[in-house]
Amino acid sequence: MPRASLHTLGCRLNQAETAIIAKTLSVRGYDIVEFGQPVDLTVINTCTVTEQADAKCRQAVRQALRLNPQTYVAVVGCYSQIGLEAIRQIKGVDLIIGNEHKLKVVDHLNGLTKQIDPVVIHSHELPQEEFTIESSGLYSFNTRANLKIQDGCNYYCSFCIIPTVRGRSRSRTFADIIREARELVEFGHRELVITGVNLGTYRNDGKRLLQVISELEKIDGLARIRISSIEPTTIGGELVRYMASSEKLVPYLHLPLQSGDDRILKVMKRKHTIAAFS
Repeated sequence: MPRASLHTLGCRLNQAETAIIAKTLSVRGYDIVEFGQPVDLTVINTCTVTEQADAKCRQAVRQALRLNPQTYVAVVGCYSQIGLEAIRQIKGVDLIIGNEHKLKVVDHLNGLTKQIDPVVIHSHELPQEEFTIESSGLYSFNTRANLKIQDGCNYYCSFCIIPTVRGRSRSRTFADIIREARELVEFGHRELVITGVNLGTYRNDGKRLLQVISELEKIDGLARIRISSIEPTTIGGELVRYMASSEKLVPYLHLPLQSGDDRILKVMKRKHTIAAFS
C-alpha cells in the first residue's frame, strides 16, 4: 500500500479541500500518514494571500523534499494558480495543479514516477458555474469537520488576490452539500463548519445560506453547526434571528474588519462602513 501525506497552508476552506483530496487518495488505496513521515506521495495545498504566505509555501515544498528526497511531490491550490513559475523552479517538484483541477489530483499522479520537469495542470480561466464534489472529506475521528458550500468571490477588494486565484463566486449544489453532510455525520462527526470564500453569497436553486443551515439542522446525529468567516454585509437580520433561536447553530460570527476608518475601507474597496459593526 503506497503511503501519502498532505500538508495544508492557509484558510479553513483549504483544510476542507485537503480533506477531500485525502479521501480520494484513501479510496484509491493510499495509506494517509502525518506530514514528515516517510511517504511515496506528498501533496501540498498552498495559499497565496500574502507574500509571506507564498514564502511559506515554497518553504513547505523544500521541507517535504528534505524529509523525503524521493517522494513524489504534488503542489496544488492557490499559489499553484498564481505562482506557477516560482514553483516550477524548485527541483524535485513533480506535479503542479491549479485550483480548477486540484480535487482530482489522484487522476494525474502518473504512477508516482519522479519527473525531470514537473507536469502542469493549470487553467487561467476558472469556471463560474455551480459545482458538485464527488467525494466527502476525510477527517480521521475528529469531532469537527469542514463542509465546503461555496467558492470564489465577486467583491474584488483592492488588497485581495482571491478573485484572481479562485475565480468568481459560485455555489455548490444544494443536494450535494446535504449528501456530504450526511456522510460526514454517519462517519461520526458531530459538528460541521460551513466553509467558503464568501459564504453569504451562496445561491443555488432558490436556496441561500439560511436554507442550507436549516436543512443541516434536520440531520440526526449532528449536534452543532458553525459558520466560518463571513462578510458583514451578507449576514442580514433573518440569519441573526435564526441563530438566536436555533438549537444547533452556534451563536458566533467571525467578521473580517481590516480598518476602523471609513476612508481606508473605501480605498480598500470594501462593501461596508464601520457602522456595520456598531
